[in-house]
Amino acid sequence: MTEDKDPLDNIPDEAQVLAPDYALKKKIGENVDIKVAFSDENVAVAQQVINNHKDSFRDWAAKDIAALEGHYNKATKPESHKAGIAAIAEIAERLKSQAGTFDFGLATLVAKSLANFCIHHLEADADHMIVIRKHIDTLSVILGQNITGDGGQVGGELLENLKKLTEKYN
Repeated sequence: MTEDKDPLDNIPDEAQVLAPDYALKKKIGENVDIKVAFSDENVAVAQQVINNHKDSFRDWAAKDIAALEGHYNKATKPESHKAGIAAIAEIAERLKSQAGTFDFGLATLVAKSLANFCIHHLEADADHMIVIRKHIDTLSVILGQNITGDGGQVGGELLENLKKLTEKYN
């Protein structure tokens, strides 16, 4: 059994002074007033742009679900097991990142759980593959049925069941 190292061991004893990062300021312009750039009107326009792309997200998500299915099938074969699970984790990360932007909070949480599980189980056994399968099925239902937000009580129950299943085979 290896002893876990304290993450605080890597912190130097001396304080370090770091230069501020002005990369974002350079991208938006030196003379831009942030209060104007992020005014209620500009934020509303940006939100409308996001809302206008919600259908596009659903198309992207459908392709991601199809890719998850393909990589799951690959992962069931010994010669491509690890690569298939790594690809599932990558797709789940992408879904997690995009879903919340388009008000699919429940999908974000399920995708996050799937990505975390895959990252820690690249050498998954049959029980681990069941956990991965259930996550993919859940994402498929959420996105296929257009379940936005947190999914209410049903969403909470889905998350709780996935959590129990994940803990059982972790």
